[in-house]
Amino acid sequence: MKKKSTLLFLVGLFILSFSITPHVAGNPSVIESGTEVEWRVSIAPRNITNMYYSEGGNMIAENESLMSCTVSQIADDVSGYYTIGNVSVLANDTEIARDLVLGVWGNPTEWWPGFFVETGSANIAILNATAFASAERVSGNYLNGTMTSRIENYTFAIWNSTTEDYSLMTEECIIFDYEQDLPLFGEPQITHLAYSLITGVLIKANTSYSFGIPYNLVVTLSEIYPLILHDYPVIPQPIALWGLFGGTILAIAVVIYMRSRRNN
Repeated sequence: MKKKSTLLFLVGLFILSFSITPHVAGNPSVIESGTEVEWRVSIAPRNITNMYYSEGGNMIAENESLMSCTVSQIADDVSGYYTIGNVSVLANDTEIARDLVLGVWGNPTEWWPGFFVETGSANIAILNATAFASAERVSGNYLNGTMTSRIENYTFAIWNSTTEDYSLMTEECIIFDYEQDLPLFGEPQITHLAYSLITGVLIKANTSYSFGIPYNLVVTLSEIYPLILHDYPVIPQPIALWGLFGGTILAIAVVIYMRSRRNN
């Protein structure tokens, strides 16, 4: 959820591409202090994961286990009590994202959207621009690669604690796909992240790489409590394509802008 102030002038491009979808331009966030969010860990890392940045220690999780966050504070990051495997730690979602490789460690631009992103057109513009900048093919960026983003309706099952059953929900999401260029050693990082444009919550994540030891993590949203209900219509396909077009224009503008900054 970190914002890059140098990208603010680009916001107008992406706002224009979303201006005809009313619920994208909604409130910055509907997640509040006290909200509890749970994800199902369908594939857990096979080896110990050191939770260095959150200071959670060595983490061991099992397939088909649960990860949760009880939100305590919302600022530039979402702080709370995070639990995954044998680790329970008070941290923010950027720290947890770094530990679990939910983002791109680009140079000079890092991108760690984590488990929550700020909604609203301006915030999504910055999120999208930073994603493309993190994967830019420039000298010194060892995580350079291919980044794509798209707006798409996403249907998923979510647990309702009140009715005690699963419900199918369809929400408009921004979806990122990143693939690192082939490294000199190991296997490239491949990361798929999908965020609801209504709640800002991570809906699906699939990230993997190998630097001698294979790493793979797949999580899917399981529950938000209290459940956030909405009556927004899903996005029509032509509008989704317009959003994709706007995102492409924005990505090109980011590359041009950052190169001009380095040359000055």
